[in-house]
Amino acid sequence: MIERLIEDIASGLGEWAYLLVAFMAMAETAAFVGFFAPGEFTIILGGVLAGEGTLSIQLLIGIAWVSCVVGDAIGFYLGHRLGRDFILRHGPKVRLKAETFAKVEDFFRRHGGKTIFIGRWLGLIRPLMPFTAGASGMSYRRFLPYDVLGAGLWATTWCLLGYIFWQSYESLAANAGRGTLAFAVLLAVFVGGYQAIKRLRHPEQRAAFARWLNRQGERPLLRPLAWLVRGAGTILRPLWRYVLRPLWLLIAPPLRFVAQRLTPGELGIELTTLATIAAVGIYVVVLQINLLETDALLPGDATALDVARDIETGWQTTLGYIMRVIGSLWFVGACTVATCAFLLARKRSAEAIALAAGLALTEISMQIIKRAVERPRPADAIYDADGFAYPSGHAAISVTFLAIGVLLARRLPTRIALVVLGAALAAAIGLSRVYMRVHYLSDVTGGWALGLAAFSLCGAVALVVDYLRQNYRGSPQAAAAADDRSRSWTASQSPTSSSPPPE
Repeated sequence: MIERLIEDIASGLGEWAYLLVAFMAMAETAAFVGFFAPGEFTIILGGVLAGEGTLSIQLLIGIAWVSCVVGDAIGFYLGHRLGRDFILRHGPKVRLKAETFAKVEDFFRRHGGKTIFIGRWLGLIRPLMPFTAGASGMSYRRFLPYDVLGAGLWATTWCLLGYIFWQSYESLAANAGRGTLAFAVLLAVFVGGYQAIKRLRHPEQRAAFARWLNRQGERPLLRPLAWLVRGAGTILRPLWRYVLRPLWLLIAPPLRFVAQRLTPGELGIELTTLATIAAVGIYVVVLQINLLETDALLPGDATALDVARDIETGWQTTLGYIMRVIGSLWFVGACTVATCAFLLARKRSAEAIALAAGLALTEISMQIIKRAVERPRPADAIYDADGFAYPSGHAAISVTFLAIGVLLARRLPTRIALVVLGAALAAAIGLSRVYMRVHYLSDVTGGWALGLAAFSLCGAVALVVDYLRQNYRGSPQAAAAADDRSRSWTASQSPTSSSPPPE
């Protein structure tokens, strides 16, 4: 009934359907509307309208994405402000005891990332997920990266499903809830199976389970089932030993690595944050490129140029020329080389390579996009600039200063000052391009987004590589190999014998 009402409203709204999608996506977790009106239904409907040509699919994804994050922020705030005391006070009325909630808090501390990311896809968990995270004492800075990444993937999936299958909307909407339920069942089976395997690894647990099966098999009604279980065990035991177990030993390490990265803490929160920044940056660039195909100016472009003309003064123009030099490729490259040398001296080769690779990737991708979009520059620039406008090359490579600030902040005491200085330089260089009227505001924001995406991707790769290297160095095999190399070197340096010295 509610779904039919939403469908009727959306069909008569036209482009105002953006607001309906935004409200429903936000209210699902901010006001717990998702319990009786799942958010995926409205987002699919928006995708259908995009497939019909009423809405823009790129803009729809962004609106749904931002709305989900805003709704989750409201739900998290309510949980943080009211949740714990509220649950402890009213929980016993619904059989939620204090010790049970303590277990929930501990679960969020240990598995918060996986819970936030996977809970986004479960209709019964999604409306309460932000509230519970806030009530459990989880910090918002740990909640946000997982939430942004999960919300973006969730919103994109349902938008594209509605967009691709818009002619089969009724069938898609009817099966959306079933698909969510099926995912929840599969997840429960997987978790239950994993816990069972984890417990049965211990001999005493296997013996206790065998005794329990024997006791159940003595009951007349369950005796045929016990025979069936024993027969299945006879068949499955060699299958597990010769097929399933070797396969599990092959895929377990990468699966365990991914699972650990989805957990808040050390590499997990850093890697997830970088992946989130990269995803947002790539989306902004793709959205702007799509909008530029139909509109010469994007929202804010004309206003920004008008403001630049109104505030033009001599000293600001001089400052703009200075920012032009500081944001040039040769100056940024020199700063990058100096920073890489410092990092290499501190034996941080992965960070040095990531910084250099980020600058190279930014410059290459920026030049490719410029030639693909071919956007002309503003007509009344203060000085003549060559090439195309979108994206701004100065704004893109100015993100290097932010990356340098972040990397140096990991090794030097003045952490916040370095990051703030890098961000301020990047902002000043980008805005100076608008002031000099050689770029539109959208050129600058696109350059910033491109630079953030490039450096985040390189940083994520560096984190994983460095993590694997550290694990290898700390492994027993690596220690044994290092010991063998040390013994061989000692033997080769011995003046009396070519064989290793006795132990």
